Amino acid sequence: MKMDLLQLIQEIKQLPDQEAVHYAASYGVELSIKEVQQLRPLLDEVSFTWLFTGIPSVFIEKITSIIGYEKTMLYMEQYKLQ
Repeated sequence: MKMDLLQLIQEIKQLPDQEAVHYAASYGVELSIKEVQQLRPLLDEVSFTWLFTGIPSVFIEKITSIIGYEKTMLYMEQYKLQ
């Protein structure tokens, strides 16, 4: 996980929906308002230790159920998370 990804996660958690969508897009991450709203509770589960241990598959499954398999795999590759 890159530090810019951690910044993106923090901003999505704090910004109003529409601003979060635009902010994510500036990182090349296309999300709808509905996706942002559904992702927010999951973002509290993100752990710095995942830098060393990897992202748990159960968390990836949760993300996939919200944004879909293709987008999940695209962003994981984009941010070199797999």
